[in-house]
Amino acid sequence: MLPGDHAETSVTREPRRERSSAMTTRSAGPTITVRSEVVQPSADADARLAPARPATAAATIVGWDASEPSRAALAWALRRNPRGALHLVHVLDRSQANAEYFVADSTATRAEGTFREEADRIRRENPAVTITSEFLVGDPISHLRNLSGPNTLVVVGTHTRDGSPVRYEWSVGARLAGAANGPIAIIPEDTNPRATGVVVGVDGSAASAAALAFAAAEADCTGMKLRAIHAWQEPLVWRDTATPDPAFLYSLEQVHQQTLQNSVRTATDAYPQLPVTSTLVRGAPQWALLDAARGAALVVVGNHGLYGVRRLLLGLVSHSIVLNIQSPTVIVSASAEPRR
Repeated sequence: MLPGDHAETSVTREPRRERSSAMTTRSAGPTITVRSEVVQPSADADARLAPARPATAAATIVGWDASEPSRAALAWALRRNPRGALHLVHVLDRSQANAEYFVADSTATRAEGTFREEADRIRRENPAVTITSEFLVGDPISHLRNLSGPNTLVVVGTHTRDGSPVRYEWSVGARLAGAANGPIAIIPEDTNPRATGVVVGVDGSAASAAALAFAAAEADCTGMKLRAIHAWQEPLVWRDTATPDPAFLYSLEQVHQQTLQNSVRTATDAYPQLPVTSTLVRGAPQWALLDAARGAALVVVGNHGLYGVRRLLLGLVSHSIVLNIQSPTVIVSASAEPRR
């Protein structure tokens, strides 16, 4: 159970509003009471429904190295768009190559030949998908970053966490998500294909808006429900030093509730028939999202990472999600929102 309080609201579409009700949720933390509203679709919602939108990214690139995580990434990309197109990319790290001057039996030549055979096999096994391939030599992060963009989803795999998280801090997925020019999907090797639902973290920021746009479009395309999570905490100055004023906490909670409602309204305005559940959590956002990620088919978070020299760093929440990855996760930065 999440160490905090949460309340959920199911939302589909205005305009008819049912009576709001007070809901009390008890958890490991203090008990709080919030108000929830269920908004039902109107009778003419079908008439207002816009045509189905295309996938959230016009192109899909899968990072491939024949490992189990890369196979999981490929399988996920194929399930996501079983009749679309994808570009398979293998980047041989220059440190694995023999030298700048390659000969016929060099590491690079052998690796390229093996990759071509693998790509041909994948094409034969998936005739409904248009699969192109590319072999590159150099730094994997640099090459995949150059291939990323607002309208391109780059998909990479990662090992299941079974020990110290240190190696995940420097995994390809974590490093790439901090440097990319577009959304990055990180797929754990033990992904459950029967999982369902799209979870997105929202906080009213530009990165959050981009993540919400991606998540809502993905849920709409796949026919899944969308769950929006917003977490809040009392000011740091109060922690362990003073008892928070109940009236102030209530007003603060209402501000955060409004932030969540605004995000949900944005999603339902864009996709009138999309079922959306909103959850307001008093607690750390990374733990709220990790709790919600259990059993989810996809988790989407915005990246509040730094820019310039330190751009390779992810923000706190997105970094925590990657370190403790449980489900397929897409990291979206504010600049990664697809162009319409």
